[in-house]
Amino acid sequence: MNAQQTIHHARDAVWRRYDDQVAVISLDANRVRLFNAVGSFLWERCDGATLDQMVAAVCGRFVVDEATARADVESFLDDLITRGLIAPGSGAP
Repeated sequence: MNAQQTIHHARDAVWRRYDDQVAVISLDANRVRLFNAVGSFLWERCDGATLDQMVAAVCGRFVVDEATARADVESFLDDLITRGLIAPGSGAP
């Protein structure tokens, strides 16, 4: 994934926040995913943020070094792309 590409929710993904968790429903796959606090934090940024911006946000919010944050964010985003819940956009504005 290009670090400057923007990330966007899939058009068929419906979501709602419940306390510190986010529930995402994929209407196409008819599946529900429940994210923990970190996953929820990232999901809410998957609507126009870049990988670099998301890594910086995680480092600013949680106690984690940049290398670990980058690896974890990339893994999380790759999983969401594979599941069809997000898609990379054309690039940063």
